[in-house]
Amino acid sequence: RNLAFVTLMDEAGMADDFLRGFDWDTFDLTATTQEVVDRLEEPTAKFLMAHTKAELLEGAVKHRFMLYPVSTTKDIRESVQLAARKFWIEIEHPGLGTTITYPGAFGRFSETPPRTWRCAPLIGEHNREIYQEESGIVKSTKDSPVKLNKKGQKKNLMKKPLTGIKVADFTRAVAGPITTKTLSDYGAEVIKIEGKAKFDGHRMASPFRDGVPGLNRGGDFNQDSTGKLSVSLNLAHPRGVEVAKRLVARSDVVVENFAGGVMKRMGLGYEALKKIKPDIIMLSACMQGQSGPHTTHPGLGFHLTALSGFSHITGWPERQPLDLGPHTDFIAPHFNALAILAALDYRRRSGQGQYIDMSQYENGIHFMAPLILDYVVNQRVANRIGNRCDDAAPHGAYRCRGQDRWCAIAVFSDEEWQNFGKVIGNPAWVKKSKFRTLPSRKENEDELERLVEAWTINHSAEEVMTMLQAAGVAAGVVETGEDLLEHDPQLKHRRFFQQLDHPEIGKHYARGPAFMLSKVPCELRRAPLLGEHNEYALKEILGMTDEEIAELVIEGVVE
Repeated sequence: RNLAFVTLMDEAGMADDFLRGFDWDTFDLTATTQEVVDRLEEPTAKFLMAHTKAELLEGAVKHRFMLYPVSTTKDIRESVQLAARKFWIEIEHPGLGTTITYPGAFGRFSETPPRTWRCAPLIGEHNREIYQEESGIVKSTKDSPVKLNKKGQKKNLMKKPLTGIKVADFTRAVAGPITTKTLSDYGAEVIKIEGKAKFDGHRMASPFRDGVPGLNRGGDFNQDSTGKLSVSLNLAHPRGVEVAKRLVARSDVVVENFAGGVMKRMGLGYEALKKIKPDIIMLSACMQGQSGPHTTHPGLGFHLTALSGFSHITGWPERQPLDLGPHTDFIAPHFNALAILAALDYRRRSGQGQYIDMSQYENGIHFMAPLILDYVVNQRVANRIGNRCDDAAPHGAYRCRGQDRWCAIAVFSDEEWQNFGKVIGNPAWVKKSKFRTLPSRKENEDELERLVEAWTINHSAEEVMTMLQAAGVAAGVVETGEDLLEHDPQLKHRRFFQQLDHPEIGKHYARGPAFMLSKVPCELRRAPLLGEHNEYALKEILGMTDEEIAELVIEGVVE
């Protein structure tokens, strides 16, 4: 990747002899000297400053290295990738008397494409329509009949809702595995297909139990792959692809998040899989979708977070944007799981499977939609505003008693401000005209923040939260990892973290789902060891003999 970047610099005549002759294969950033870093950075900085973000992005796409712009809302609206995918849609807005460009559908479904045909409703816009439809309808107040067994007892309804659904999981890293984790946690049989030579790289992502690295010891992997089975296949071998196809043939769903076109080149694209399982549902969730000029551009979650606009609006106005990490990796799984459930329901009713092309870029943009619409309508480019909010004051994280303890507070209305004043004892400054209304508080926000923190610093973060919430003011402790696992009463009450036992890392806690179903509890199962279920999958599921399995092992197909 570094060599590709140097090639781009060299094409522009801006790579010096030091860069051209640098040995990237042996380069270790943790062991190098500052002098070497400076020699690398100086020409690189000059090159970056001599080009626009759009020019650099096109160069990165051409040479296939991981460089992404920190996009503004204006950049997003002008994206050539989104334009090529015809992402944007025009919707008439009756209140403004014009049409507005909106973000389009969150995914592309081959059989049941979502569509947006109208804007958000005006207040009371559909009163008459709804009242007319509802008139004359008698709603039954009877409860649904309780199913009884032969002994007259209530039937056990504890079977997980996705029991019987089979998933072939080719996903890697974060967004894909969390998608299939959601399915496995609620009963689906998810077989994770990877190899010992080309395993899910997140297996080797820190943190590790006791600081000891290992393919089965990674904290993130053991969080994101609960309940799955693991089969280790060499997909670079033709027979490995054959075995994978046999697993697909008995599956309901296939999920993958490789770069655009990778599955097709391996012989595992939708058209190929549909021939062996006509009603298969396949979801591809790559960075930027399966079409468009940037579909094969490699990258990771933190790159996409920058491209989607989140990095540009995070931080303080006078400072550079902040690295949020792989923020979009935790947005896409919700869209993916919803899409799979919808496709399963459609197949149940119609008998048809389908292909779902999900762009994590487009998923993320939906969370930027209000700011994008602000640019479209008002030509305002959103920027960093720290912890502040245009519609609230005070609004921020305030230091509390103790070492590095904080509480987030948000006061939106004047009524909430009055309640806030009562909680802190109604000091004289609360009633001053410069703090009486939201506009006046915004004008004097620097002083306001100092006065608020002069109160919070005398209380624990938990005390501040409890007192303010009781008064109807939004407040929450800025929690550490220890707080979340050990002290948060809400998470404890909902059993969000569940203790599992793992053969290599022992007892550990894994997070549950962010929702609860009234009739079905979610009991987690640990993540699999690499290749742990080879024998079960090949022998019990596919019916192979010991001789056949041994032959695959010898040939390097089963690793």
